[in-house]
Amino acid sequence: METAYSGLRNIITVIDDDAVTRTMVETILKKSGFTVFSAGDGESGFEIVREKKPDVVICDLVLPKKDGIELCREIKATPDLGWTKIILMTAVYRGSSSRGMVEEAGADEFIEKPIETATLMKKVYKLLQQIVETMIEQER
Repeated sequence: METAYSGLRNIITVIDDDAVTRTMVETILKKSGFTVFSAGDGESGFEIVREKKPDVVICDLVLPKKDGIELCREIKATPDLGWTKIILMTAVYRGSSSRGMVEEAGADEFIEKPIETATLMKKVYKLLQQIVETMIEQER
């Protein structure tokens, strides 16, 4: 199994009001070498993101207090979170309409529940690679 990228902070924040999904995603990520912080609603999730400045945020689309779309926009609008990549996930919305909402919010990826480990990790590593490529490009 792949491990966390070196050179990055290797921090991921998981925000989901469903404790079972949140714990499952946390476990997958921790086994892959990431430090994981989590929250059960959008407001506390944003506070964790601002404090920890993760490489990736994995966030449910439908959340109490602040939904995933609003949270995504808020993260993207915060200057010191410029590197942060966002994966929105949902079991409620499916297909092209949900992808449109995700793109409009500025999310970097989208995943439908139930979450498959291989799909999740492929998306996480893809986003980490994009961060690395951006860092290299900015050093030139």
